Amino acid sequence: MQDMLYAEMFEKADLVVVAKPVATRATSERERLLGIEVIGVNTEFQTRLVLKGKKTNHKFVLHHYRLAHPNEPIVNGPDLAVFHPSEHKAFLMFLVKEGDGRYAPVSGQVDPAAFSILELNRTAE
Repeated sequence: MQDMLYAEMFEKADLVVVAKPVATRATSERERLLGIEVIGVNTEFQTRLVLKGKKTNHKFVLHHYRLAHPNEPIVNGPDLAVFHPSEHKAFLMFLVKEGDGRYAPVSGQVDPAAFSILELNRTAE
């Protein structure tokens, strides 16, 4: 995985926001990332601060993946972002817009939690 600096991610991103998840649901998508079976997820976010992109983006949908078998041990697997809306956590995200209107991590789907989707230490209430 190419190590992306914040300035590079900011430049490549269509949307850079601080946001909190409000709803998450699995899709019918099934893929393999680094040989690990994953399931597509759509997570709806409420924007708290827009750093780049349309200031009118109050809500958006993030397209990402979760492990299909989360209890199986993994060595050198993908670093996927996991969201629990009930925890009210905030995230700094560098995103690109997909053709269908959803957003995806600018660093790609393999290691988004290591690069372009960063959990902040404060809640987003």
